[in-house]
Amino acid sequence: MDEGSLGMGSFAIAIFVIMLFAFGLVIGEHVGEEMGGRCVEKRDFHIANLKIIGVGVVASAVVWAVQLLTLAGLVFGLMVGAIAGAKIGFGESVGPWKFADKYFNVNKGQVGRSEAEKARGRAARKARREGEPEPELMSVQMDGPNSASGTNAKKGTRH
Repeated sequence: MDEGSLGMGSFAIAIFVIMLFAFGLVIGEHVGEEMGGRCVEKRDFHIANLKIIGVGVVASAVVWAVQLLTLAGLVFGLMVGAIAGAKIGFGESVGPWKFADKYFNVNKGQVGRSEAEKARGRAARKARREGEPEPELMSVQMDGPNSASGTNAKKGTRH
């Protein structure tokens, strides 16, 4: 076997591992988003992250033990995707995500929220977890000047 064919085979394996990593990211994000959606408190979120990391470490150990190293990309993608998906599902800036959100100047409304706003967020997550309707953030009244159509705006000139 010459060196030219060996180089091409390792390149193909590298591409295959990258494809498995991308597949793991997508699947892990969906799993993590489901896990993060069930979390109500920050403590629940951190426990979910520890579960993700624990399962990822055990799966990595199994992959290394059976010498199927091409599956390492899949396991790592699942773990990274699940951690990111848990943050998306939880919907809060927590832990290291809070530092990243401040540094990249995103989620400004979540980083500096008051205790009342945090409590409102917890109530919404708890209602979502239990399958109840989420608390209303604004009320809509139907007893205005034009209650038959449900609109309160008057027709006028367009700006």
